[in-house]
Amino acid sequence: MALVGALVAVPLAVMAGYGVEVAGVSNDRAAMQAAADSAALAGASELSVLTRSASGIQQTARDHAMAQLTGLGSHAQVSFNVEVSRAAGAVTVSGVAERPSSFGFLGTEPVRIEVSATAEMSQSSPLCILQTQRGQGPRGLNIADTATVRAPTCLVHANRDIAVMPNANVTAGTIQAVGTITGPVSGNPGAMAISDPFANLDLAPPQSCPGNAPDRIVNGNTTLSLSPGVHCGELQLGGNATLQLLPGEHWFLGEIEFRGNARLRGDDVVLIFGGDDEFDFGDRADVELTARRSGRLAGFLIATTRDNVGTFSISSNRVRELLGTIYIPNAHLVVRTTGNVAQDSAWSVIVASTLTLRENPVLVINTGYAGSGVPVPQGVGPSAGALRLTR
Repeated sequence: MALVGALVAVPLAVMAGYGVEVAGVSNDRAAMQAAADSAALAGASELSVLTRSASGIQQTARDHAMAQLTGLGSHAQVSFNVEVSRAAGAVTVSGVAERPSSFGFLGTEPVRIEVSATAEMSQSSPLCILQTQRGQGPRGLNIADTATVRAPTCLVHANRDIAVMPNANVTAGTIQAVGTITGPVSGNPGAMAISDPFANLDLAPPQSCPGNAPDRIVNGNTTLSLSPGVHCGELQLGGNATLQLLPGEHWFLGEIEFRGNARLRGDDVVLIFGGDDEFDFGDRADVELTARRSGRLAGFLIATTRDNVGTFSISSNRVRELLGTIYIPNAHLVVRTTGNVAQDSAWSVIVASTLTLRENPVLVINTGYAGSGVPVPQGVGPSAGALRLTR
């Protein structure tokens, strides 16, 4: 009986080991496929960014895939190959893993696991609001009091949470968030993050300012015309003063504050703010701005350098036209007024670290791209598509 038991135990042990082997291979294959799927989507999300090279997209996808395999890499040799087709709008990720067999002592060959995934960027609602900041912390998109966001034909996306208070409202073609969506709004939580579409854009000023740059205060019925270039020192406008920006690129290395009935006008312009510089459209400030029509910053209206983590404020109900892209990726935009904001703009796009609306504003996001005379930067608006796995 002992001999028979010993003879039976050997095949039983082999069968048990084989079962463990099959389960292990199945788990590793599932992990590889999930990593390939996720990497293909991550790569495809960068297709709309013209400044992103194919090699950069490939590296992003490979790094993303390997980051998903924290356990598998310890007992298998893993590699991923990435193919990028801008013409087809697709990224294909192929993965191979050589997994040592549990019966290697018998001369068994390693188990080869092969997976593949293709993701495409398909056209959907134009991207008109992108909240960029990720991770933990305050709400990414916070619509408080009786505030309203009106973006009926485009995509509102948050890389964090969206919080809409009971008496507030958001209407949009599509609403989605990486985190949660709370309040009286219908949206899609758990979405994939959208990377900064302009992460490689150089916004550094062509020159710095002296440390003792004087401030300027303009009141009365005065009109101050500024040519393109670097503007140093704080600028305060009050009374019925008008700031007229001539066409071109304007770097403001000092804050701009509007009080009283001050007016801001600019056609074919972009306002770029330095590290700790902001604007405050307060009181009854009257603002009409149209973005650059040509050049490397075509389509941009307001931007910040990457070290700017300040708060930009709109508290006037006379900010009627903001035609173009507001790009403040590490700074915050707060709209706290009564009445409509940006309603006269043919189109607007907001890319901000966080966006907060308080009191009773109605932020109007139009999508009249055609015929506006201002091109939409690649990566937002109608050029931003939705991601989907095709295989």
